[in-house]
Amino acid sequence: KTGYCLELAVELLNQIEGYKDYDKMMDGFDKIYDLSQESAKGARLQAKKFAERFKNEKVIYVMSSGATHEVAYSTSNCLMMEMQWIHSGTFHSGEFFHGPFEITDKDVPFILLMNDGRTRQMDARALTFLNRFDAKIEIVDALDWGLSAHIAKEVLDYFNPFVITAVFRVYAEELAEVRQHPLTKRRYMWKLKY
Repeated sequence: KTGYCLELAVELLNQIEGYKDYDKMMDGFDKIYDLSQESAKGARLQAKKFAERFKNEKVIYVMSSGATHEVAYSTSNCLMMEMQWIHSGTFHSGEFFHGPFEITDKDVPFILLMNDGRTRQMDARALTFLNRFDAKIEIVDALDWGLSAHIAKEVLDYFNPFVITAVFRVYAEELAEVRQHPLTKRRYMWKLKY
């Protein structure tokens, strides 16, 4: 759905005022869905390892930057809190050093959804700090899934969320499996009037 909205926005932008990277965006849309599916298929083994490492955590922080920050937000709110009942918080990598970095300590669990593109430096800076204090980190890196090998660098930032979302969905499935807590299980949602 998000992809269709973005494609519509790009089309409208091009029709109304012209968009110099229109062809690169359209080429990206032609490739991103297959790339995302292939990336998700390839993520299963690492997702199983993640699930084993994080299955007993009471809180998991999720961090990213750029367009993928919204993926971090939904990962924290929907996948962790709503679907797994794990306490979670979301930080933008660029704002991590405005206070949230104070919770970093040995074995504090973080998921870093790392971008390929212009905001990668912010993610890398946060990762360096997390490593410095031995935080418990799981990195889902768009670079590992070949995003920049398929998408033009001028429009790369728009496509990070597609790959990261597809890959992390596999992580969520594996976490749910190992915790024996289905992603569809709810206490209140759809059950109570609220």
